[in-house]
Amino acid sequence: MRIGFHLTPFWSPTDRAPTAIIDEAVEVVRAASTMGFAWVSIGHHWVSHPTVWPQPIPMLARLAPETGQMRLKTSMLLLPLLNPVDVAENVVTLDHITHGRLDLGVAIGYRERELEAAGLGRKDRVPKLEESLAVMKRLWAGEEVTYEGAYIRMAGARLGFGPCQRPHPPLEMGAQSVRATQRAARLVDAVFFGPQVAWADIGRLVSVYRETRAANGPGAAGTAIASRSLIVGESKEAAHAAARGYLERTFTMYRTWAMQEPGMMQLQLGFDKNLDDWTINGTPSQCLETITRAHRMGLDGIGLTIYSLPSGATARIEYLQLIAEEIVRPAAALGR
Repeated sequence: MRIGFHLTPFWSPTDRAPTAIIDEAVEVVRAASTMGFAWVSIGHHWVSHPTVWPQPIPMLARLAPETGQMRLKTSMLLLPLLNPVDVAENVVTLDHITHGRLDLGVAIGYRERELEAAGLGRKDRVPKLEESLAVMKRLWAGEEVTYEGAYIRMAGARLGFGPCQRPHPPLEMGAQSVRATQRAARLVDAVFFGPQVAWADIGRLVSVYRETRAANGPGAAGTAIASRSLIVGESKEAAHAAARGYLERTFTMYRTWAMQEPGMMQLQLGFDKNLDDWTINGTPSQCLETITRAHRMGLDGIGLTIYSLPSGATARIEYLQLIAEEIVRPAAALGR
C-alpha cells in the first residue's frame, strides 16, 4: 500500500501572507521527503476566496528540487478549464524538471464559478476533458496533430520536445460516481476516488473499476487510489476534537461550492455522518487498521488529507514524522 499526502491543509490558517504560507509548505515538504511518503499532491481551483489554493504547476516546479525520490501529483488538475496545448507543454516541462517523477491527475470539476470563467457549462465538462486527453496524448507521442473537435481545433501542431516519461507521465482521473469510475477505467490507468466518498461506496467503486478494466480487454488491471481524510490523536475523541475546526471549514466550503451532484455517490458533507464511515481516524494503530481494511478492499494507494494538522512548521514536521513512523511505513508492508 503506497501512501502520499495532500497539501490542501497546509494552506491554513489563511490569515498569513501568501509568501509565508508557501515558504512553510516548502520547508515541511522538504523535511517529509525522507520520511517514506510515496508522493505529495496538490489540488486545483480558481477564484477560491476566502480559501487559499496556490496553482499546481508552478508550486510543483518549486517543490521538485526539495522532494528527493517522492513523486509529485496534480490531484486534481481541472482539465476542462484549461487549454490542452498549454497543459501538454507545461506537463512536458514539469516532467523534465522533476526528472520523471510527475503523475498527472485530472478531473472534470464542479464549481459553476470556475466553469463560467472558462466559458463552459456543466454539459461541456466530460466532452472537453475527453477531447483534451485525446489531443494531449497525441502531442506527447510526438505526432504532428491536426484536430477538429467541438472544443479544440488545430492544424499541424507539434511539440518542440516530448515528456521525460514515455509515452507520458502516469495519468489518473478523479471519480465520485459510477460513470466517472467507468470513464477513468476507459481513458487512463489509475482512478483516484474523492475524499468525501464513504468507505462502503469506495468498495463498490473499486469493483466497478476492476470490472470495467477487465471488460475493455486484456491488459493491466489499473491502479485504484482513494483520497482519505486523516485524523490522528491519542484517542478517537482527541482526534475528532483536534480536527473539528478544519472539518467545519471543509464542510462549509464544499456545500457552498455545491460539490454534491445528482449522479454522485452520497458525499459526506456534515457532522451527521459518522467519521468512521469515511475517514481514517483515531490512534495510529486504529488508523493502520483502517488502512489494512482498505487494502483488502482492493485499494493500491491512499492520499492523505491531514485534517488534524497542527500549526507551525516545526509542529507539522513532527506530526508528519509520527504519521510516517506509525502509519505510513507499516502500511507500505501490506501485501508483501
